[in-house]
Amino acid sequence: MIKKIIIATMLTLVPLLANDLVVAGQNNMVKTKAPEKTDSVYLGSFLAKGYIPSKDVFRIDASVEGVIQKLNVEIYNPIKKGRLVAVIKSPKMLELESTYINLLIEEEYNANEVARLKPLYEATVVPKKQYLKALNTLAKFETQSKFYYHLLQEWGLSKEQVESIKESKKPIPEINVYAPIGGVVNDLNIFPKMYVQRGEHMMTILNDNHAHLVVALPLKIAKKLKLGQKLFISNESVTVESIAAEIDARTQTVAVHLLPEKSMKIMLNEKKNIKLYWSKEAYKLPSSAIIDVDDNDAIFVKVSNGYKLVQVSILGRNNNNVYVVSDSLTLNDEVAISGVISLKGALQGQSDD
Repeated sequence: MIKKIIIATMLTLVPLLANDLVVAGQNNMVKTKAPEKTDSVYLGSFLAKGYIPSKDVFRIDASVEGVIQKLNVEIYNPIKKGRLVAVIKSPKMLELESTYINLLIEEEYNANEVARLKPLYEATVVPKKQYLKALNTLAKFETQSKFYYHLLQEWGLSKEQVESIKESKKPIPEINVYAPIGGVVNDLNIFPKMYVQRGEHMMTILNDNHAHLVVALPLKIAKKLKLGQKLFISNESVTVESIAAEIDARTQTVAVHLLPEKSMKIMLNEKKNIKLYWSKEAYKLPSSAIIDVDDNDAIFVKVSNGYKLVQVSILGRNNNNVYVVSDSLTLNDEVAISGVISLKGALQGQSDD
């Protein structure tokens, strides 16, 4: 008796998909359709966010306080690297430059004085005290001029500009601001004749040629992707550049970075809806054709004596269609697209019998 119970229990645990199973007979309520071949599988519609690498985002702040004498760009203007974007006239900078020039003149005068006194001191014509005083005065002006040499660079002048002042003993009345990278002016917080403080934000330049799209994809889809894999947003090619190692516990999604082959003109943190596809050969069927059997996806294919159960793997789906692959499916098959639930019930009834 115990042996019979064990055998019966084992029979009920055998999955329906373990064998080729057919629902015998024809059913006029069941409608069929041939599968369509496609090489583009729809993965879904997702919300993407613009991401730009830090090397392609440059914030320009005022290096000196002063008046915006000229402004040569407008917001959202495309600009090239090295373009003059603004000119600042800074009274404070002129004051520092004037002090530096005076120190240079004093340093030069005292250097000449030391050169004049040295042979006289060595010939004991002038006292040592007088010669040492000249040396100390020269050292003082040398130290101060070096301090202002670096201070002017801290305030925004380039080393070449400070060297120019040192050589010519003439101040630079205006500070030119050049674009450090090529790109687009993303924000603009200054206007002509405006007075800016040192460190005040003036503009941000973005190079959107390397803009990424960050998409939160369901775990099931993310697991199928590989680095360097080509996907498509409509007809535009994108590459899977990175796949986050972490899963969002709340949404069960994974952040995937997609690098467009061509610029999609998406800005930093801009959001847009995208329809994502991948290049994959598959069969397209109405969503109604799919049933779940023993936690597996399957369809019913019409055969001579009824409807045969065929296991499939789903690659993607939308509201109306599903994209599947199966070694047992051909373009000549007729797949049940309605009455599928009744076929499943009949199949389970046969299994119970």
